Amino acid sequence: KCVVEGAGAIGLAAILAGQLSEFKGKRVVLTLSGGNIDTTVLGRCLDRGLTADGRLLKFSVVLNDRTASIAELCRLLADVGVSIKDILQERAWLKHDVFSVKVKIVCETRNIEHSKELMKVLSEKYDTVIFAGFMETLDSNIRSMSAHTLSANPFFNKLHMCDITSDTIV
Repeated sequence: KCVVEGAGAIGLAAILAGQLSEFKGKRVVLTLSGGNIDTTVLGRCLDRGLTADGRLLKFSVVLNDRTASIAELCRLLADVGVSIKDILQERAWLKHDVFSVKVKIVCETRNIEHSKELMKVLSEKYDTVIFAGFMETLDSNIRSMSAHTLSANPFFNKLHMCDITSDTIV
């Protein structure tokens, strides 16, 4: 795999688009350059890729606002083997009682099966857990792919067979 800026890949793009027919059937050497992509942009691209693969999960859970309740949640996530990327505690705008806290978490899993395992464990442990946009993000990414990409993608072939939150055939 290679990171190349748009201008650094223009020669390859022209050949792939059939714009340089005089080179058809000939051996051609292309220089792919400009790999100094902004690390912030690269990070965003990686996060979108993880989300598209079902490996970046965003959820919120309402906990009893007592000592160690957030630590227990983090311990549970560690036991399942996920990596917490972002965590936010929300008390002021919560519509539950004043003894509750809403915790919003973005975490990374190994694969789609690992995400399903985490969703199951959290749903069994907590009364109020919401997985924000998980299926919508996956559905949106799947709809934007071409038929060729879909048929070659083992993730899609597994995903369209079952509902993420259960083992129900879709």
